[in-house]
Amino acid sequence: MTLDRTDLTAGRPSVVAPLSPLPPLPWSLWDGHEVREAVRTRSPGAVVAIARRAHGLRQDELGSLAGFSQSAISRLEAGSNIAYDLRVLRPLQRLLGIPAHLLGLADGSLPVAGRDLDRLAPGFGGGAAGRVVGLDPDSMTAFASATVSGDGAGDVVSRLLVLRRIVNDAHNWRSSDALMPTARAMYDYVDGLRRSARGEQRRALLGVAALYAEFLGWLHEETDDPRGAFQWTGRALEQGQAADDRDVVAYSYVRLSQLAAADGDTDRVIGLARAAGREHDVSPMVRSLALRQEARGLALAGDEASCMDRLDRADEEYRRVEPASDEEYWIGYCSTTDHFEAERAASWLELGEPVRAIGIYEEVRRRAWPRMCTWEQGVHVAKLAHAHREAGEHDHAAALAYEALETARATKSAHVLRELGRLGEWEGARDVAELAAAVR
Repeated sequence: MTLDRTDLTAGRPSVVAPLSPLPPLPWSLWDGHEVREAVRTRSPGAVVAIARRAHGLRQDELGSLAGFSQSAISRLEAGSNIAYDLRVLRPLQRLLGIPAHLLGLADGSLPVAGRDLDRLAPGFGGGAAGRVVGLDPDSMTAFASATVSGDGAGDVVSRLLVLRRIVNDAHNWRSSDALMPTARAMYDYVDGLRRSARGEQRRALLGVAALYAEFLGWLHEETDDPRGAFQWTGRALEQGQAADDRDVVAYSYVRLSQLAAADGDTDRVIGLARAAGREHDVSPMVRSLALRQEARGLALAGDEASCMDRLDRADEEYRRVEPASDEEYWIGYCSTTDHFEAERAASWLELGEPVRAIGIYEEVRRRAWPRMCTWEQGVHVAKLAHAHREAGEHDHAAALAYEALETARATKSAHVLRELGRLGEWEGARDVAELAAAVR
């Protein structure tokens, strides 16, 4: 079946365009650095260009298929106003098979790889294993119900942990406020399941509910709601203790320590991180995260020797981690050596050694930036800006700070804004004053 469409940019009849989309592109393309950058900078035309090239099409060929002129495709990809015209974006999105959220067309949905849907509930993805499906909070809860009904306790918990990983990965694309409804719906669903369960299944579901509560604490912190962050993280701690899940308990202490850092309470930062380290039977990953957080507190306290000792011990624990081969969520699954190196750079900055911090940051940025979440990149770019400022390189610092500000605007991350907020203490060039005003 075909559709005769009028060229919106030329006002003349277009060629006949097929309704059916082109063959699906691999998920790895949408998860790649080039697409993430285009999304971060709000450049839908760049996403269209990436998809067009991946399909092996020239601009005129895509125009013929979609019913637009070659010049319209060229202007769209160059970022002109036409790139934000929904009448143009929607047919191109369907034809090229671009996940709608990458073009800003589905802000209320959660992007989920069709392969995940089909793995959890065969046939649920409608044969879209190579595509990305958008699920709203209600659909996500319905899907969770479909994946766990009628199975044993182990299967239920495993599938809910896969869903927890899917929600976590969505943070690469969605701002925290956009993710909140889905995360809350999933928590309520899991918590309802555990209330009606018994024995080992009840204990296991308590642990899963705690992981969703911890994520909600993170989302509330990201949206600049410290009260909500403390409440949800405290609930995660309580449910982790009730489930006797030592990893959840220890990591909840780490998160409470991070919240104390936002308050500038150094004693609580160190004390809560040490509480995490005192938990028994904790995985190497969680123990390494606890040591890394303790190092952060020691850097704030100006204790260089102890800070570097904890970072070295954190590296040792991390080298003992054996990554899981399945798709379930586990605490720290997305952490890499480069995350730890970035933390070392941040510690040197707090210890008054900006040149050391710059050297480490630049190496991490060159090697590993694409593998970090967008909001996390923004946090460390803001810290790198502070390092250059402290080193007397104000022009470079200002350029980096503006880069971090763009990330804050795209992700709505309170973490990035908090780092940039420290520029209020920075007296100097006019553009820095303008930047501080933009942050406020």
